Amino acid sequence: MDSINIILIGDEPNILRTLRRNLISRGYNVNIAFDGEEAINMAEKLNPDLLILNLDFTNFKIDGLKICAQLRHICQCPMIVLSTIGSEEVKIKALDLGADDYLVMPFNMDEFLARTRSTLRRWMLYKGGNKQTSNIIAVNDLVINKDSRQVTIRGEIIKLTKTEYELLLYLAERSGKVVTHRELLRAIWGPEYGEEREYLRVFISQLRHKIEDDPLNPMYILTEPAIGYRFIS
Repeated sequence: MDSINIILIGDEPNILRTLRRNLISRGYNVNIAFDGEEAINMAEKLNPDLLILNLDFTNFKIDGLKICAQLRHICQCPMIVLSTIGSEEVKIKALDLGADDYLVMPFNMDEFLARTRSTLRRWMLYKGGNKQTSNIIAVNDLVINKDSRQVTIRGEIIKLTKTEYELLLYLAERSGKVVTHRELLRAIWGPEYGEEREYLRVFISQLRHKIEDDPLNPMYILTEPAIGYRFIS
């Protein structure tokens, strides 16, 4: 298997060393950049598979969100953002600027590594030319047929309303990516929507009761508190 290149970005050596040690032990190639300029130069030279950016620069007066935007402008690979700030506003800004995931520190290392594996798995499929171009999306027991607009679980047809189907398809086509409430509302209901989160709560609840074995412990549609939803592949 080809080597997977990861760039860690931040100015907290202890945090970076801990993350680097855990990533290297899993077989990844890991480089560290201590500021935005170094990160950009490194990204241009190394053609990375994953960027991991700690937004909380403490030793230098650097805007982590600005680095996020700059990196997304030059690099298409996925980006996981880390921060001690758990506010909805900062999370949404980071996602809007190009982050694919947002983890609030401190976090469980197993969760961090699981998110890393999931993000890299989707990226490697993309790089290999195996993007989801089929009209069938199959995840575990769930199958979505885009031609017939039919959804089945273990071969049994699940009756969905038009809105339920469009919500499920939108999330499934962005599998693993956090989709914000605003993005979902505008995509499904139209550009004039964006704040009507109660719509999403109702329809996501309905979807879960139809496709999840245990709607209270979903395995397909996960809630990202105060941000949106994520479809798990």
